[in-house]
Amino acid sequence: MVEAIRNLLNQSDKAIFDVKNKLKEEKSKNLVKLQEQLPTREEITSQVKSNVCSPEIANTIDKNFNNFKNKVNGIQGKLEEGIKKLQALKDKIKKITEWMGKIGDLLKLLGAIIIICEVIVKVLPKALNFLSGLAANGGIQKRLSDLIDKAKSKVENFKASTISFEKAIANILKIIVAPELLINAAIAVLQKIIDTIRSLMSILEQLYLGYLTQCNLPSDPPTNSDGSLNLGLIIDGLEQNKKTEIIEKIYNANFETIGYRRYKV
Repeated sequence: MVEAIRNLLNQSDKAIFDVKNKLKEEKSKNLVKLQEQLPTREEITSQVKSNVCSPEIANTIDKNFNNFKNKVNGIQGKLEEGIKKLQALKDKIKKITEWMGKIGDLLKLLGAIIIICEVIVKVLPKALNFLSGLAANGGIQKRLSDLIDKAKSKVENFKASTISFEKAIANILKIIVAPELLINAAIAVLQKIIDTIRSLMSILEQLYLGYLTQCNLPSDPPTNSDGSLNLGLIIDGLEQNKKTEIIEKIYNANFETIGYRRYKV
């Protein structure tokens, strides 16, 4: 039992050492600095929004959208990987805490054994005195005396070990507080950046889908001199062709149809 407790304490020491080293590694990556590489809402709006539906502008919008999307997704991937590693360290700290609980249970059992040993230590001298009074065999008395000495020694060793183990548990539980707090704080910061990224991605996709929707008209739609759509000519064309409505498909960022809009002439 004592050996089992020592093994758990040794494993805990190694785990704490590993957690501290890996936490330093993650800290050195300075993932929070990735936030500085994120595009602003103004940058996204200026490069993924246009009232011009020419092929050249459409190609530029597509290019800008994909560039932003790849960059933002790349940053989010690094942040999520960082959170995953931090969570693994947090799980290791949780495991250390569980080990301390197991040691606590073993110490309770050890305490019960100590009580039993103390009873033996108290009873055996009386038995030795009884045998002495009956002129018992010297060999038996010697063995009984040795047993008493061993029992006393065992009790003292158990007591000393218990005190040492209790101090070790308290020390380990104290040591893991700081790393756990740092890990929780780091995860919260990285998650907040990911939330910002999701907000930016929502804006990016809305602007892009808005452009796709705006320019999702019949081939070669009439435009004004500045490249914007000439809705008057579009309606005239529909009337000349005896059409009373135009049905416009709505796409998501993966170019999948997600709905329709109908315009009456």
